[in-house]
Amino acid sequence: MFTPRSGARRAAFCAGSIVATFAASAAGGAQAPASAQVPTAAQQVLLNALNDSSTRVIQTASVTVPGLESGSQVVVIGGDVRAEGRLRGRLFVVNGTVRFAPSAVLEDTVFVFGGSLPDVDRLTDAGRVVVYRERLQLNVVDGVYSIVTPSANLATRWWRQRDRWREQGWTELRLASARTYNRVEGLPVLLGPVIGREFDWGRVTVEALSVLRSVRSFELTPENVGHSAEVEVSVGKQYGWRIGARHFDVVDAVEPWKLSDSEVGLASFLLHRDFRDYFDRKGGSVSASAFVGNDLDVTVGWSRERWGARSVRDPWTLTRDAEGWRENPDVDDGRFTLGSVRVTYDTRSNTRLPDDGWYLSGEYEYGTGTISRYSTAPTSPRVQTVGGATSYDRVLIDARRYSRISPGSQFNARVLLGGWLSGDQLPMERRLSVGGPGTLPGYDFRDVVGEVGGAPIDYWQCSRQLTGGTQANGTPAECDRIAFVQVEFRGRLNVDPFGLFSGDRSFRRRGWGRGTQFVLFADAGRGWQVGQPDGRVTFRKGVLPPLSTFQTDIGIGVVLDNVGLYVAKGLSQSHSPVNFVVRLRPRF
Repeated sequence: MFTPRSGARRAAFCAGSIVATFAASAAGGAQAPASAQVPTAAQQVLLNALNDSSTRVIQTASVTVPGLESGSQVVVIGGDVRAEGRLRGRLFVVNGTVRFAPSAVLEDTVFVFGGSLPDVDRLTDAGRVVVYRERLQLNVVDGVYSIVTPSANLATRWWRQRDRWREQGWTELRLASARTYNRVEGLPVLLGPVIGREFDWGRVTVEALSVLRSVRSFELTPENVGHSAEVEVSVGKQYGWRIGARHFDVVDAVEPWKLSDSEVGLASFLLHRDFRDYFDRKGGSVSASAFVGNDLDVTVGWSRERWGARSVRDPWTLTRDAEGWRENPDVDDGRFTLGSVRVTYDTRSNTRLPDDGWYLSGEYEYGTGTISRYSTAPTSPRVQTVGGATSYDRVLIDARRYSRISPGSQFNARVLLGGWLSGDQLPMERRLSVGGPGTLPGYDFRDVVGEVGGAPIDYWQCSRQLTGGTQANGTPAECDRIAFVQVEFRGRLNVDPFGLFSGDRSFRRRGWGRGTQFVLFADAGRGWQVGQPDGRVTFRKGVLPPLSTFQTDIGIGVVLDNVGLYVAKGLSQSHSPVNFVVRLRPRF
């Protein structure tokens, strides 16, 4: 139950609320038409709520509001909100999206500033919703909130923002990192203009970014400079379509789906450990998408690209800087024409910290082209065609289910499988692997020695030649196909490791002190090649390796706010150590 600081303040709040909600009342429905700008009266309503000591203020990427008591107020800043239960109080969402669970009953008012409320049509009750498209920038000094005006924002960020936000358009000079740090680029920095404009029918965005790599002090050489120029037109708000075109000269990852960019970048910078392999990617692409809300997205793409090898360099790291890096594996050089179809169905409660819903993703790629130089890295025989002509297709399917068992616990499961379907052998840029913190954390990343009857076998990269338990050239991914399963149980711990700061509201607004979870998990998977069967690494096209050969691990962990600390142990190999893994996001 929330108690107002004073009767006068409560009266001021109510007076402002009457002005802000009048439009909704006059509309005669649950939602008033979205306004472009936030009027002064509505700004004052928000500030009154923020500066009321009885208001619960949450600053986070995502949050579930299980219900509100009569007279209470909750303000969520910069996060996605899932509203459940009976909402008898007022909910304010600043620069975020609100979704209503099927069980939600709205009896008071929801204010949305600079965000959206896509499924308001589910509501059939008497509550009101007021939506403003204008994003707000908040400032807090000594616990007192204020709204930063566009002119003040421009004055304090002139070096990044060359033009203030207008009602429907913006121009920005972007200076930002590419969200990763790696052993072939160091820190890639993006610099260039981004221009966008909102219309009644949709949005147009144009960006022209240079890529500057920090290795050798941002030396302006062809190896250190790239670019990414893109234009996108989006038609429709809740459903519609998008078309886009891009021209690029970038460094891309061979398997970018295992860990997030930030996790890979921090591991490289702090620990001198890079969990990806890389290749040069240059060319152009076009794409067309159809979408239904945030749930369903179908994208068709076509591109002409040139792929090439990338040598390991020596970027500075915080620890073990004197040690050498794992070599970046060699890849196939060539020109390729790619056609792809990607379908995503996403009903998760939120994308960063989901506790309920489905995530289904399927991607099909058909590639054809000419390989001008075959990689020397693979340990299995390569079939080299006349003139290097090649064509292939492959598919990746990722299915995840998040289930809330109780208010404080959930069970999650994931199945990922895919790889080569038909045609010539996959280029090295499209090969796959398992093992390591992103898939089976009970086994070391790029581990190569397993055992069957005392004989060495590589379940993880599908190497067919093991010499002393190691491989040359960075231990490349060589699997044509992979399959693995991940399951976990999450439960709430009634412990606040940051309870010392519970009285510091500004500390909690920065996203800390939200409680802890324990995690119990298990994984199973392996990779294999397709061809003449050897019963170890290679199997026929339509054959799944025996389930008894799938490698398994188990583990336990604790999640402190957004940081997960896990301990995992492989069960299938007696030599596997106990691994300690730190994750900045959920395991999947």
